Amino acid sequence: MSEEITNLTSALERKLILLHQLTEELCACRAAFVGMNLEEIYVHIEKQTQICEQLRKIEADRAAAWQAISTSSSEPANDGTLSSWIQSLEPHSGHRLRRVLVELAVAEGEVRHVNHVHSVLLDGARRTLHVLSNAMATLSPMYAPPSVLEDISGTRKRA
Repeated sequence: MSEEITNLTSALERKLILLHQLTEELCACRAAFVGMNLEEIYVHIEKQTQICEQLRKIEADRAAAWQAISTSSSEPANDGTLSSWIQSLEPHSGHRLRRVLVELAVAEGEVRHVNHVHSVLLDGARRTLHVLSNAMATLSPMYAPPSVLEDISGTRKRA
């Protein structure tokens, strides 16, 4: 049982590290976006994609570790709650698992917050571009191509 708990905790700790990296990448991407550095934006988006792929793999590891614990015959008795299950573990393992779960909840909240801020920034930029597009559309009649063009032979031709 101790090995399964260690595997679960290890997977959760790796997820925690990746969530911190994702938060840093979202903040860095936001800075690149505000600075209008297109190359940096693409670099950060690629890094975010890689982190998300790693998170998917770790989630599979976590699910496998949890499955191993839940099917283990040596699973400690509990009243069906996570808190009572953690209390029934060895003190060191239980403390470590509880600490990781709390840090994971905080990190997930940070990612949600930073992601929300990033999406608000992108929505604002989208609205600004829409306003600019509408403003430019009002000027388009001024820059329309001429209605009559002369071809090479000198004859007049309609556009």
